[in-house]
Amino acid sequence: MDSVYGQSTYSFKMNKEMDIKQADLSSDHDVQMGNFVVDPIRERKLLWKLDLCICPLVMLIFLVAYLDRSNLGNAAVAGMPEDLGLVGNELGNAVSLFYATYVFFEIPFSMLLKKLRPNRLISALILGFSASILSAGFIKNVAGLYITRLFLGVFESGLFPCLTVLLTTFYKREEQAQRISYLFVSAALSGGFGGLLAFGLIRLDGACGLEGWRWLFIVEGIMSAVISIATFFLLPNNYETAYFLNEEEKELMRMRMQQSARYADTEEFDFKEVWKTLKDPKSWLTSFNQICVNICSFGFSTFLPTIIRGFGFDSVKTQLLTVPVYIWASAFYLVIANLSDRVRMRAIFMVPLCLVTAIGYAMLLGVDVHKRGVLYFATYVCVTGIYAVVGLGVSWNANSHSGYYKRAMGVGLQQTIGNCAGLIAGQIYKSSINGRYVVGHSVSLAAICLAFCGNASMWALLRYHNKKRDQLSPEERERIVSSGSYEKKGGDFHPDFRYIL
Repeated sequence: MDSVYGQSTYSFKMNKEMDIKQADLSSDHDVQMGNFVVDPIRERKLLWKLDLCICPLVMLIFLVAYLDRSNLGNAAVAGMPEDLGLVGNELGNAVSLFYATYVFFEIPFSMLLKKLRPNRLISALILGFSASILSAGFIKNVAGLYITRLFLGVFESGLFPCLTVLLTTFYKREEQAQRISYLFVSAALSGGFGGLLAFGLIRLDGACGLEGWRWLFIVEGIMSAVISIATFFLLPNNYETAYFLNEEEKELMRMRMQQSARYADTEEFDFKEVWKTLKDPKSWLTSFNQICVNICSFGFSTFLPTIIRGFGFDSVKTQLLTVPVYIWASAFYLVIANLSDRVRMRAIFMVPLCLVTAIGYAMLLGVDVHKRGVLYFATYVCVTGIYAVVGLGVSWNANSHSGYYKRAMGVGLQQTIGNCAGLIAGQIYKSSINGRYVVGHSVSLAAICLAFCGNASMWALLRYHNKKRDQLSPEERERIVSSGSYEKKGGDFHPDFRYIL
């Protein structure tokens, strides 16, 4: 865990108020902070304040971002294709075009976060995509739809990697899964909230001479603009300048930073950090896993209203039936993320949940098309694993890189490759056969099975590295540390660093 703008070295003073005791280093690398142990009661109070002041705003930011991204599905069942004269797979092409620009800007924005400062960069990105989605309310043809989706992809691209990296600068590795889960819970809740919002706004059809789906874009664009202003003033750039932390709490945050210093973390940008990430096999393995599970995630987040309508429900019922599916996904993921942080394990949840999602897709493919209740239940089975596997995968990747820029590059690379899934998702849910999207569900089933294999492989790789370091003799460990040979690969190759499995 690193500071974004904080000093790279600190002088600490022992005082009674901080209750920080000197101790020897032990094998528990996430409790020991350099040569100090932080009082757990004070740390819990600090975490409570961080959660109260950071997480609600971060969740709200990602909620409006995902609303603007996925509202195309709600607009599609509210008459937009007919009003714009869309033919063939032009709706799917619009989905894919969003990711065409999205994947190109994720790494640059994540690497610029520190220089441009989070509150400035993130608020500017929100303002940009709010203008894009607001413009979509006034488009006249497919060309206008394509242009607004391209710009939407540019401005939304930096949001997730920047928010993820920002969270890792405030929280320790074993605290991150639960906090990053809030982003994915927001994504899931946006589906439910978007369904309710669409249900209400499409009833404005004809108001001021505008169709209901246009009001959906306009209102959501205005909401995002308001959040942009709030973000500029309320989002903390780092713990040193956070308005809600007093001096004692900042001192405690500095003590927590000492864990990172043990693994030779660097605050200065160096292209060597980028190169370390590109040479690291786990960077590519997590990216492969991400694109596989994102095929399922993007397919569901965009096309769930279309999938449910294919079961035979009308437009109004379809909008409402999406809501409980997303609520279930959110609640389940929150529980899993909390458990994952408590036991400090990722794969034990991710690997089995891949199989649960696979069962859901198998049901969508195999159950009789007239059994609407069973098919609707299958959507719950699918989302049970989708959001949890996607979110824990991001946390796992962030946990597995040490050093601010190596982590930022690792998150950016994973998201860039992973979000290429959007190009695929927009093309596989083209047409249905008697209400069943055979191609889309089949590709998603294959993808989640590949994610099962990839996440199991990631567990095996990290377990191998941990065991290898456990077996080092004191002399071997000292030789590696004194020579600094691990620095060529990154702080996470320090002999004392242990991967979360």
